[in-house]
Amino acid sequence: MLTLVLIGQTTLGQAALPAPLAPAASGATDAVDLAVAVDESSSLSQADMERERDAVGRIAVGEISPASRMTVLGFASADNDDQSPVDEVCTTTELDAVAREKMDGCIGRLARRGAGQGTGTDFPNAVRQAVTRLSEHGGSRPRILFLLTDGRLDVTGSPSYGTADNRQKNGRRALTEALAEARAAKVQIWPLGFGDIDMDALRAMAEGGYRGGCTDLDAARPRADRATDSQTLGDAVQRAFAGARCLVTDPPRKDTPPADISVPLSPLATLATIVVSKGDRAVRATYYDPRGRKVEPGGWSDGSAFTLAGSGGEVESLRVTDPRPGRWRVRLDAPKGHRDRLASVSVQWRGAVRSSIVMTPAAPRPGERARVELTLQTRDDKGIGDPADLRRLKVSGRLTGDGFAPERLALSDDGENGDRKAGDGRFTGTVTIPRGATGALKAVGVLGAVGLTTDHRPFLTRTASANPEVRAGLRVSDAETHPGGSVPFRLLASNDSDRPRTLRLALRDTEPGTVALSLTEVVLAPGASVDRAGRLTVGARLSPRELTARMEVSDADDSARPLDAKLVTVAITPVPTWWQRLWNAWWWALIAGAVLLAALVGWSVWHREQTREGVSPGGLLLRLTVSDDSGERTTSEMAVPRRRVPWYRFDVSDPDGAGPRLVPRPTGRYAVQRDPRTGVRLRTPDGRDQSYPLARDIPLEGRVRLRVERGAGGRSPGRRPGPPRWLADLLPGRRRTAPAPSDRRDRDNLGGRDTYGDEPDARSPYGSSSPGGSSRGGSSRGSSSYDDEFDEAT
Repeated sequence: MLTLVLIGQTTLGQAALPAPLAPAASGATDAVDLAVAVDESSSLSQADMERERDAVGRIAVGEISPASRMTVLGFASADNDDQSPVDEVCTTTELDAVAREKMDGCIGRLARRGAGQGTGTDFPNAVRQAVTRLSEHGGSRPRILFLLTDGRLDVTGSPSYGTADNRQKNGRRALTEALAEARAAKVQIWPLGFGDIDMDALRAMAEGGYRGGCTDLDAARPRADRATDSQTLGDAVQRAFAGARCLVTDPPRKDTPPADISVPLSPLATLATIVVSKGDRAVRATYYDPRGRKVEPGGWSDGSAFTLAGSGGEVESLRVTDPRPGRWRVRLDAPKGHRDRLASVSVQWRGAVRSSIVMTPAAPRPGERARVELTLQTRDDKGIGDPADLRRLKVSGRLTGDGFAPERLALSDDGENGDRKAGDGRFTGTVTIPRGATGALKAVGVLGAVGLTTDHRPFLTRTASANPEVRAGLRVSDAETHPGGSVPFRLLASNDSDRPRTLRLALRDTEPGTVALSLTEVVLAPGASVDRAGRLTVGARLSPRELTARMEVSDADDSARPLDAKLVTVAITPVPTWWQRLWNAWWWALIAGAVLLAALVGWSVWHREQTREGVSPGGLLLRLTVSDDSGERTTSEMAVPRRRVPWYRFDVSDPDGAGPRLVPRPTGRYAVQRDPRTGVRLRTPDGRDQSYPLARDIPLEGRVRLRVERGAGGRSPGRRPGPPRWLADLLPGRRRTAPAPSDRRDRDNLGGRDTYGDEPDARSPYGSSSPGGSSRGGSSRGSSSYDDEFDEAT
């Protein structure tokens, strides 16, 4: 972690010029010097030795800079002058891609010592050898020693530590001296415990080394950790490595292959390494960026560069420069027989932020209470609103100036004590200007964060007099616009002096080309006041983001004392599509049109149904008569079933015989339907349609005539007004009980059944007929409850 005081590269009282954030860290900039000391003593088992070798490999491939230098030492003890307590297994080398691939070879030479080889544990010599190697190149690189051991000092067999009775005591004294040398050389010590661990001893060695590597926050101070199995080993190495390198890291995500594991990457990140601990060398990893694009190691994509290391080993890492924020996905695949071991994926990163800070009033008087606001942005001008990123930051401030001692500023983003909204990335606090303040003031931020560097942009001003001659105020609110759009603001100013004054407006803490002011200068006559409007315009080529700028207005004759300053946040949203613009401008008309269209469609459907029901012949009574010597007589009659069909088709059987009959038939030569104007329409076999009044005899063929009448309970020829049928069914009181069937028979007592019989015919669209040609279950003139409902609805 880093505690970074945001102090501008200007002297107190001078204007701070915006400076762009540093580019993503290069390999040389991030380089460190690493040493790994591996315990080879007999107090560790062979399995512990194998885990130590695994840890060394993880450290080698997890290092994010190819310019870092690494040395691997094996140590135990020296039982005589012919032995050495420390062996340099891997000489110091830069960790470029070739060196990382070759690291497996020299790491393989690490081995547990046997009898006659010096089987004790000589920490003092191991620490001193590591300090020597880490210091020989000089420079200001961080120096990190990973100490892999069980923590049990054993120099009882080493003559160099004196007589047998005093060796352990002398060894502990020598270790204290070696740790002091490490502190002096600024070497951090990160112990990883293996085997039967003495955690107290490991903690003492961690605390004895250099503790001020990158921050004084607890999480970044060297500490001891355990490595009891393969998974805890990987986790411990990652924690130690991230802490030693001041990198941000989250707990690893684990699964067995085949699997897709995703890890989040913050917008703050400028350099990241995705570390994959496979658990089995046969596992293969494929990487995808947040857009779902497959990453090609060694290439460039979307402004990012990719470098893969350790692809053939059990641990590999993908280094990403300028990574795209979002969720990166790692696809793990393995052949059958290699899918039972748990794999893990973790990400380590470092990043950059930029701060902007203002004080209101901009030029306070001694003893006056002032409000301080600080906001943070990423390197590409995006605001920080992710709660996870905000939790990483510990933000405060400091006020310095002439005539008083520095004061701490308490800043918070909790929505209380003047903070406008919790979690919006804008930190707020108040401070009372010391009464002893005599001139220059400077407000700066103090950021405690993991793996973050900051751009230095303080707020510089001076104390104001009791009655200033020139006053000015800015009125601007946070807003939303599109690329190329603008945000309005107002300038209110007055001049109480006896000479003209020139006011200048400027934007601070923004990158060139991102925003511009339409109003940059106003001349005030003596005794005059103004209320001027202006616009803050964002660049036409900016991508969607949340951009924060600091607006200032000052008197040209006293530019070191701002008259007012405001932080304004502009959310830049994508340019809407044509249909989005249409909706935004005419949403009310579109909704009204949709409602009208739905009403028209509903009316059209209802009208069609009403029209169709108006000609439906359901409920009519068809009577077939003949005239002969005995006069006119009825030979057949039939009630048309109440179905919504436009035509009812039938035939006449035996028209020239003694008893012609009506025969319902889907392909009948005759068809009948209602005619709302005259009564009934008849279609004859020759294809002609003719309208007739009801109850009139219509010649068919030969001596046969057809008479069409209203059936009992039927409806009139004309369509009666009323609600549609579906609505009538829902209205209360609209249903009625069907009348009892009538015993009416053919008045000529023919009583014959229809040629189709009296059983329902499921194939017929007209239903069944009953004796006398009426529907089954009722008389020819009777009606069912369904008929009554039909009549009521129509």
